[in-house]
Amino acid sequence: MAAGLLVAGVAAACLCPHDALAGEVCRFAGTTDYDGHVAVTTDVSATEGLTRVDVAVTFEATGMGWFGVHYLMEEISTWRAGEIQSVAVNSRYLLGEHIVRQQWDDFQRGPGGLQGRRVQAKTLDDFRLKHAGFAEHWDPVTFGRPWLRDYPSAGPERRPDLDLMGAPLPSGLRPPLAMAFYWVRFLPPGSQDVPVFLPGFKANRLAELPVMAAPWADGVLWQTQLRHPSLSESPASTATAWVSPDRHLLQLAFELHLWLGSGRGLIRQQGCEGAPVVPADPPR
Repeated sequence: MAAGLLVAGVAAACLCPHDALAGEVCRFAGTTDYDGHVAVTTDVSATEGLTRVDVAVTFEATGMGWFGVHYLMEEISTWRAGEIQSVAVNSRYLLGEHIVRQQWDDFQRGPGGLQGRRVQAKTLDDFRLKHAGFAEHWDPVTFGRPWLRDYPSAGPERRPDLDLMGAPLPSGLRPPLAMAFYWVRFLPPGSQDVPVFLPGFKANRLAELPVMAAPWADGVLWQTQLRHPSLSESPASTATAWVSPDRHLLQLAFELHLWLGSGRGLIRQQGCEGAPVVPADPPR
């Protein structure tokens, strides 16, 4: 859980294209404690009133163990009129070349909230047995390639224990990576509380982020304290985002304090291609 918060809190260096219309692709790179390196690609597009936000993160740290630690996380969310319609997450955790955990979650908005499904297995043989139509996605080298189109053939397991129930869902609900790398660019002026859904968590899957603007000569600087039972209350964990006047994310810094240790990181934009995709109905 702590490792998941590390990736989600900063929330593949190269993504294969998808079928949506061209939009904006941005790349980021950064460093963390424990000789960590982070690479992020964001791919945002919009068509027929539906906005798609695809954020892929790779994190590796050679200072956290003899074999090195690798976390891979891709979060794909869709939005209509500023409200979440779906969120899918592929997360992978490796020690060296040993696969510790791989899972694919998909949440679809329904009358009662966000309903979850999951694909996972402990070994390749088990994966082939349970999810034969999805076996080509097992190898970690496939991370970042399109997988949602094949998800129905995997026979995903319905997982009510992962649901986020609420009728209605909180207005302005965001998942962590879309919030960190896309929606923060379009926050309205002033302080606000942003509800954040932590997909895949079995408990405490909804958090409120108090987001505050701070003066900055070259745009807007947003700061928040990260609050969750997995994080220490003192000192506080924080995240800071620097957004340019033309609504590009320039830099993201985070400081996490968990019960078993602390970590810091800084991620900087390396460049963007395509026109920015502005939300059809930005949050107010």
